[in-house]
Amino acid sequence: MINKKNVSLFVLIATGVVIVLVLIGIFAVGKINKQVATNKASRSQSISISKERHDSQKSSSQNHSSGSKSSSEEINKHMSEKEVLTQFLEDFSTVKLDNGSISHRAKDLKKSMTEAAYQANYVEQDSDELKSLLSKYEKTKQIDTSNSTQLVSKQYLESNLYLNANVPGQYYVELYYSETPIYEQKGYKIEAKYEITLIDNKINSLELISKKQS
Repeated sequence: MINKKNVSLFVLIATGVVIVLVLIGIFAVGKINKQVATNKASRSQSISISKERHDSQKSSSQNHSSGSKSSSEEINKHMSEKEVLTQFLEDFSTVKLDNGSISHRAKDLKKSMTEAAYQANYVEQDSDELKSLLSKYEKTKQIDTSNSTQLVSKQYLESNLYLNANVPGQYYVELYYSETPIYEQKGYKIEAKYEITLIDNKINSLELISKKQS
């Protein structure tokens, strides 16, 4: 005969075990969900930090690029017209017969001149022609005297600037520099007179009035 007391006790124990297992399951599921949420939040934060770093690096790169591009313009803005003009005259009347110096001179002139003035004075074309003549001379030691561009080094000496009070940005210039042909050891002094106009601290026009050996 079944003992009802024992059956009741067994049912009570079984019920208790089931409740404990259910509680353990609920706790385990909650812990797993919490861990998943933590991992998602951590991954989201990592992605956010990575994106911020990428955006920061991209912004820094863009700022550096734009800064390099405008650096020469900023320098010109903080110089007076006479300082800009004097620097231009020094670059303009200094020519060293090597490819690096010829290219550097063209770049410096491009920075200090408006695009119209740079093109009108054939700076780039003359630089390319000079490098071509130099290359030919180094190979053959022959000089093409029929060419308008000659293998002559130049060195800036001094300049006098006179502002035209009636025309903003216009100067009368007396420029002195030396010229030395590649086949000679000693050079000679040149006196050149120009009428030069600046706009926004850049050379906008360059008109040669006279040039002579002095």
